[in-house]
Amino acid sequence: MNKINYSTHNWLAFKINNESFLKNLSIIKGKVIDLGCGSAQYKNDILKVAKEYIGVDWKNTSHDRTMVDIYANLCEHLPFDDNSADTVVSFQVMEHLSEPKIFLSECYRILKPNASLLFTVPFMWHVHEAPYDFFRYTRYGLKYLLKHSGFNNIIIYENTGFWQTIILKINYHTTKFSRGPLKLLWIPIWFFGQLIAPILDRYDKTPDECASYTVLATK
Repeated sequence: MNKINYSTHNWLAFKINNESFLKNLSIIKGKVIDLGCGSAQYKNDILKVAKEYIGVDWKNTSHDRTMVDIYANLCEHLPFDDNSADTVVSFQVMEHLSEPKIFLSECYRILKPNASLLFTVPFMWHVHEAPYDFFRYTRYGLKYLLKHSGFNNIIIYENTGFWQTIILKINYHTTKFSRGPLKLLWIPIWFFGQLIAPILDRYDKTPDECASYTVLATK
């Protein structure tokens, strides 16, 4: 799980990702392939419910390479047999892929029949890990891509509403002005904004602005 440090400007983002993962932990089983695994923050939690975990990332990853089991380009043919995975997961990765259609078709190919795909992807988020940041997706774009890759039982939901989205955007922006002693001024502002925003979002039942989506589908 992502560790939460409440003195940071973005602890809410990690909390949101943790909650999304835990909400869908029940669908994870068997042989799990984590595409774009990075630091493999969910590996230990996945192994509590699954038989096998394989972390996949590319050779230029900026994350902890010791957590990568297999190096592969996620925009090309993946080094797995057809119908070999019980679950495929991918967390905050698809925006970095120049060929998302190839990625999703490969996810479909390596999954067993009726097996599950689970991923998260940002929507209203700043450019990060440049220059390898290519796309932002709406729920409609995600559904279109998944259907054309052959997936069924597609579920897409917003991980935040407007308030969490705007607070996180403000917090990331204000880190530019929080160097040195000024950070002590910003820490309580960041903290209370991130504390209050989820409460306000409870009243936003149909958000048209969100920081990210969680996506589930089956082969």
